[in-house]
Amino acid sequence: MLRRDFVRMAGAAGVALTAGIGFGRPARAAKSIRFATPEADPSQIKSWEKIFGDFTKAASIEVKPEFAKWDDLSRKLAADIVAGEPPEVVAGSSKPGFVADAAKRGLVIDLASVVDELGRDDFSASALGAWQFKGMQMAVPYGQQWPVLWCRTDLFAEAGVEIPETWDDYKAACEKLHNPDKGIYAAVFPAGRTWNTHIQSLSHIWSAGGLLFDEKLDVALDSPETVKAIRYYAEMVKRFSPPDAANYGFREAAAAYTTGRSATTLYWGRVLSHLYRDKKELLKVSKTVHIPRDKVHRTSLHFDELYVHKSKNQDMGRQLVKFMLGGDQMFRLMTPVIGHVVPTRTSVVPRLQEHDWIRTNPDIVTALIAPNDAAVSALKESPAHPFNYKYDAVVSKNILPDMVQKVVVGGDTVESAVSWAHKEAVDATKDISG
Repeated sequence: MLRRDFVRMAGAAGVALTAGIGFGRPARAAKSIRFATPEADPSQIKSWEKIFGDFTKAASIEVKPEFAKWDDLSRKLAADIVAGEPPEVVAGSSKPGFVADAAKRGLVIDLASVVDELGRDDFSASALGAWQFKGMQMAVPYGQQWPVLWCRTDLFAEAGVEIPETWDDYKAACEKLHNPDKGIYAAVFPAGRTWNTHIQSLSHIWSAGGLLFDEKLDVALDSPETVKAIRYYAEMVKRFSPPDAANYGFREAAAAYTTGRSATTLYWGRVLSHLYRDKKELLKVSKTVHIPRDKVHRTSLHFDELYVHKSKNQDMGRQLVKFMLGGDQMFRLMTPVIGHVVPTRTSVVPRLQEHDWIRTNPDIVTALIAPNDAAVSALKESPAHPFNYKYDAVVSKNILPDMVQKVVVGGDTVESAVSWAHKEAVDATKDISG
């Protein structure tokens, strides 16, 4: 991300802060640090608070948490960076490109020593590698995750259809599952100007055999594969998703399923905790499987991570990160959303598997926690791709969500929307160097 993008996003964040929806900047105690995250389910907030309380007792350092929506976090952080007042610790931004840009600017500290102190061999090497930039451990992941297809098995049984494996299977099933007169929608394909729409549409482009960038990091969107994927995606939005899906991000896509409005949804394991909290009766009739494929199974791999901004309090931030990555604390981070993330430390995985929610819901959790070779990081679309330092420029400009909206809301042809998105991505990345 170029400095002009930081400044542009900072301006947008300034408006948000003025409106009262930003991080805020609480007065600092003699020994206090700020902690920013979008991971803000009520149950998670309770876990954060307990962990911070234990840390304060152990280190005499107060932690002041600040919560933001997923789609707002990056621009709020950018505003704080421009103002010279970033939070000491950030958790769960899930955007390695954004953090890599901060690392290039010398804004974050190297956390390799924390990994070594805790035991490097105990961490997933691939997870650590996703957060390494030019030899620096710019962040340490505590969990890894991928979206799946949540399915109402009772509705599938009533309709007499099988759980889908391919796009054609899925469309055929939706024809029988879709019953809007009874308030049941067959699918939930998010189409809002949100990061969820970006993730899901890109995963479908990959499944069709397309790419966002080629191996030289040139934009590769304008392809028959992308056209095929977006045509399918738009059809699933318009024909089988709720009528307000053009406004959907993460929360709305999950809520459509957990409130009983949809027969299926594309989402992560967080739905499990929502069902336990709000709709336990759906646990017995829910199942997750890999998202239906076209040519290949491909889904988007993300990590929940911790990183520390350089500041006069960076040593305190480093202490907090090490504390939170300890086995007990890492497991406590998983507990409110068991099944949503898989621990990155091998020694913690058995504790996850012993949890009651995992043991009693095999149909739900298998696709969520079993090793998934089809999960791909957008920062490295294939083994032949280098680390993609251009990726976040496409994300920050909402190019893929806007492409989807041009078809779903604007009525553009798929071909013209894909061509527009390709040109926008080229323009957004043409001046960015590694």
